[in-house]
Amino acid sequence: MSRPTAPVHAARIQQRARREVLYFDAPPYWSVDNTVQLDRLSDGVSYRTVYGEQAIEYPGAMTRIDQCLAAGEQARVTARLPMKMMIIDRETAFTCAFGENDPAGSPGGLVIVDSGPLLDGLVELFERVWADSAPFDHGTPEPRAEHDELDAAEKRLLTLLLGGLTDDAIARHLGVGRRTVLRRARGLMDRAGVATRMQLGWYAARRGWVDVSCGTPDPGAARG
Repeated sequence: MSRPTAPVHAARIQQRARREVLYFDAPPYWSVDNTVQLDRLSDGVSYRTVYGEQAIEYPGAMTRIDQCLAAGEQARVTARLPMKMMIIDRETAFTCAFGENDPAGSPGGLVIVDSGPLLDGLVELFERVWADSAPFDHGTPEPRAEHDELDAAEKRLLTLLLGGLTDDAIARHLGVGRRTVLRRARGLMDRAGVATRMQLGWYAARRGWVDVSCGTPDPGAARG
């Protein structure tokens, strides 16, 4: 599908979602308007989104992501996504082609995949990446009930750390300096009594700081 008509067709396909949307979110974007997603979420459509590092760093990303999380999106984050993709009701998927000579890296034409072995493979790819990605904890800022609990800012930082993003990428997303990221990460490690970030991940899972199993529905149930 040609580049000029691609954004319109992509929006129409997303608007047809009735049950669930599986999304690899990565730039480049035709538009950063998330009105269609918020509309489908309000109608009860389930969204599971894996955000790549470049999506997290994109200007205005924190505001848009928080809007979707507040509306009910289940989200995870990873350092690198294999592709940009959206799957609608496990019946249709689309991704975008990129022009070889496009220095701006803007999305090209739309590539649509209908039911069949290729679509089944894309669903399996999504589930594997989802399982390996860190939960994106939304959390509303509130006083801690206990010393061992994390506030919203600490949960956001931990999610990005466990998602494999670099310190520089995390700093850009949070709007702070790299030294601040290092200091806050060191603070979490000190509280956990660990020496490495890998150990911090294990501790966070054991203490319930992150839920490594949340949001993965039964594949059969999603087909209704």
